[in-house]
Amino acid sequence: MSPPLDHHPSSSGKSGGLRLLDAAWQEAVAALKANLLPGLILQAIMAGMALAYLFHPSSRSAFEELAILRSRWGLLFSFIGTSLASSIFPEFLRLLLPKTAQKNALGLRARLLFGIPFWGLIGMQVDLFYRLQYFLFGPSETIPIIAQKVLVDAFVYCPLLAMPQAVCAFIWRDHGFSFQGFHGHRPLPFYALKVFPVLMANWMVWIPLVCIIYSLPPALGIPFFIVAQSFWVMVFSTLAMKKQRPRTTD
Repeated sequence: MSPPLDHHPSSSGKSGGLRLLDAAWQEAVAALKANLLPGLILQAIMAGMALAYLFHPSSRSAFEELAILRSRWGLLFSFIGTSLASSIFPEFLRLLLPKTAQKNALGLRARLLFGIPFWGLIGMQVDLFYRLQYFLFGPSETIPIIAQKVLVDAFVYCPLLAMPQAVCAFIWRDHGFSFQGFHGHRPLPFYALKVFPVLMANWMVWIPLVCIIYSLPPALGIPFFIVAQSFWVMVFSTLAMKKQRPRTTD
């Protein structure tokens, strides 16, 4: 990841802005390339799940059981399901992979103490957001309604809340649960270099996924989100452990 850009006295505001845009774009392209293959795999899996729900009676019954559990447990289902999928499940995955050099990696206890509440709260937040979408636009009975929900999700919720909070949380975690990772950053360069690349990768992967999710009955939205999230975290846990190398602090 490129270091934050400093504004030198000899640089005009315009040239500094162009350098920032160029650096942000390079970071975004790198993120897109890194996420292309796992994103396509995840999209294919979710499309297969949606087709199974529509055309395979046994699969439809299984998904409807999940929808019933979600209706009964409410936000607790979202918290527990997302925590299991995004924090505990990847730890089982680590046991199946070869050991790699992880000098800067957090220990199991620290990962779980961070991951369980963080991902659980994210699951609850997404659940509430899906309910808000239903309240604002109603059931997804037409393509225009689905399109409105996808647009609000991708271009309001993600850039303004979902991606900034995730990036900030992981910077905080990766710097030993301190605010050292934020020192020296200005808001605009921070968003451009840290958040925007993640947002671009999110758009590439999740816009097709939320198109599928918003096309399903409301009670299935969170179960499908949890499944998608589990595969997504599994893929990135695998990539991170296989490609892990010494890093310098940004």
